[in-house]
Amino acid sequence: MSSINLRAKFYKSQLAGFFALLLFGCSPDNNLATEQQLMDDAAVEPAAAMQLGRQRLADNELDAALQWFRQAAKLGDTQGLNHAIQLQQRLEGRLATATWLQHTVDSKQLAAAAISPAHRAALGLWQSTPSAVANSGYYAAAGCNLTIQPVASQQAGIVRWQQLQSAWAKDPLLSSLPVCFNDLIIVNAPALNCSEQAASRISCNYDVLTKQVLAGKFSQLLVIAGRGLASYNNGILQLPDTASLALLQHEFMHVLGFIDEYPLSRASAESVCQPGTFATNVLFDDSPVTLAAWQQRWQPMADNVKLQAVSTCNATGQQAYRVVATINPMESYQTAMPAFYHQLMVRSLNQTEHIMPVQYYFAYLARQQQAWQHWHALMQIAAGHGYPEAVAALQYL
Repeated sequence: MSSINLRAKFYKSQLAGFFALLLFGCSPDNNLATEQQLMDDAAVEPAAAMQLGRQRLADNELDAALQWFRQAAKLGDTQGLNHAIQLQQRLEGRLATATWLQHTVDSKQLAAAAISPAHRAALGLWQSTPSAVANSGYYAAAGCNLTIQPVASQQAGIVRWQQLQSAWAKDPLLSSLPVCFNDLIIVNAPALNCSEQAASRISCNYDVLTKQVLAGKFSQLLVIAGRGLASYNNGILQLPDTASLALLQHEFMHVLGFIDEYPLSRASAESVCQPGTFATNVLFDDSPVTLAAWQQRWQPMADNVKLQAVSTCNATGQQAYRVVATINPMESYQTAMPAFYHQLMVRSLNQTEHIMPVQYYFAYLARQQQAWQHWHALMQIAAGHGYPEAVAALQYL
């Protein structure tokens, strides 16, 4: 009798092991089925999309997590929207996040209700047309020989400009210049669309500012937006929203015709390093003729200049020469300003007709688009600033 009981117990043990093995062997298929069911449900159920997003986030599959959080947001889930905003900023930046919010049809109303004004400001989601911040300008005690229009697209840019403007007003050298800044203009970030590549110069959709440029109440634009390298070109100062006062000063000196005293790229060097010519601070050869021409331009303050070799034109194998001996902000932007460069800045600002106004560049763009009415209006404004090329262009009409 005892042997029969032992045999029965043995059979029961075998069956239990079999069912355990069967259940274990089926679990992956069950998981797959559950996963597929979740994915099917996520097409219409935000809770399923949120569950998938959390699972992918836990597995560090960030791109997949973002897609599921976006799906939950499209289906009306506020938490999903917030997760998507935070994760997309981390992965793709603020501009991409703002652009997604603005162009995602199903989340537009939800975004307006669920995102706080502070978050919208951080992303640069403003009203559709540029608007000015009243009483945010700066007027120099020395007057306004040159007026600059600052522009920002996100809260970080607004805060940075407030800091830069305050620092400019407190700086003994810069505040002594006859340079004024209009009230800050705020532009929707997706409309301005400034690039965010850290190793490249920032570029933006400047066309969105055409109306302001046509108003003609300034000659230079200062755009504080995007991520990447600062620059000055065609009447547009472009800064990242992390810029220091020293960087602003360096780029502003480009407005006045100063050129970099470190090696230019080959393309830039080939463009500017022409023998017999000069910039405000650099001669592109040391011939007596070139030096005499530079001295004639900057009389009476340029008689005792001693030239110093610099690496500006190294890419073309040509030797260039600056007009001061010491390292300065055009070689290393955080260094001190030589007194002679300050004098050249003041002199440049007393001859602003030599500074290309941004309206001249916008007229060039209008011509490319065959927008002749705009071309004429912009060229008239540029001529009104005294810019000789604009005056000449209008004379040919």
